[in-house]
Amino acid sequence: MESSRLEIRAQCRLTILITNGSLWRHRPLSSEIVSRAGRAGIAHVSVFKGIEGLGPDGRIHTTRFLSLADAVPLMIVVLDESARIQAFLPELAEIIGEGTVVIDQVQVLGAGTTDMG
Repeated sequence: MESSRLEIRAQCRLTILITNGSLWRHRPLSSEIVSRAGRAGIAHVSVFKGIEGLGPDGRIHTTRFLSLADAVPLMIVVLDESARIQAFLPELAEIIGEGTVVIDQVQVLGAGTTDMG
């Protein structure tokens, strides 16, 4: 009989900071990253839209001003085994442009399956 229980696993998290106006060949960069991560077999990818942020250019990116609505911050979080993330980095480097990429090792608490018998 199988039983589900929570397990802690070492994983690698890749956090990519861009604006929602960022493009790759006339396509939203966030969509391109998610597509490529999927083709690379990455386990988890999520895109989060921010309300406001300060970019490396010193400009505030916000939803408060209609004229700047295309420049709100996006955060793309990619989570998988370290080897798979490392293998994905060259492909990401090809398209990332001016974005910021953070890589860190994390502990993930998630459901695992244990054989009970």
